[in-house]
Amino acid sequence: MSESLINLSELKFKLKKELDEPSNPQLAIDELRTLIKGDILLKSRMDDAFMLKFLRARKFKVNKAFKLIQNYFEAKEKNPKLFDLTIPSNYIFFLECGAVFMLPHRDQHGREIYVFRMEKVVSGMSIEDVFKINLMILEVISEHPDTQLAGIVAIADFTGFKWLKHYQYLSPYYAKKSAEVVQDSFPLRFQGFHFINEPLYLYTVYSIIKPFLKEKIRCRVHFHGNNFDSLHKYIAPSKLPTYYGGNLEFDPITWVQQLLSKEQYLKELEQYGYNR
Repeated sequence: MSESLINLSELKFKLKKELDEPSNPQLAIDELRTLIKGDILLKSRMDDAFMLKFLRARKFKVNKAFKLIQNYFEAKEKNPKLFDLTIPSNYIFFLECGAVFMLPHRDQHGREIYVFRMEKVVSGMSIEDVFKINLMILEVISEHPDTQLAGIVAIADFTGFKWLKHYQYLSPYYAKKSAEVVQDSFPLRFQGFHFINEPLYLYTVYSIIKPFLKEKIRCRVHFHGNNFDSLHKYIAPSKLPTYYGGNLEFDPITWVQQLLSKEQYLKELEQYGYNR
């Protein structure tokens, strides 16, 4: 067996131990499914894989996983326009501009890497569009077992920011909505948030939402300015594109095709939710 495979196996073992994942998680899965059946107004996916990703997001504390499922569907109920994720092909023009995408390789801790690039934002691309596309991406990658274990890190690159053109992307309202998704409404482990070339006003927005953030999330927020060496302390250059001081050549269009291939899956999610 190669060293990389050994390391991958060791990493998965370490992560499962961190999450208190039992060798046989079926008992926790069945217990969570029973709790969901008790919420008579909720129509949810009931398969083992769905249960497992919520359990992993809450370190196999069944009651907390159940609350997360309720929050997940309540968020969709309260914000139907923002959570309308059924047709990613409707956003093909925005997706192909390369403003939002996942990098092809995980970081040195096994985490997937999400990137937002302000300078690639095209005319007509609103903060609502970015919010929806982000949720589509999260829905797709949350199905990956390795991502459920290791989580994701995000890079928000504000290079090219112009106030008159991009001020909406610093909306405290959407910043708070994003924080709610990260903390309370989505079955993923968000392990790091890295801001590059951030405008000064971003610090004002952050100061507004910071009191609402849990301590563990606040500790994962990092501002790097134009210092890539600072970013490299958290994400190895070998995993990063050349425009972040790395050595990776990557065309984001490959991620677009992956997302579009999941359109039927996203459409199927529409049938689930609260019936009040």
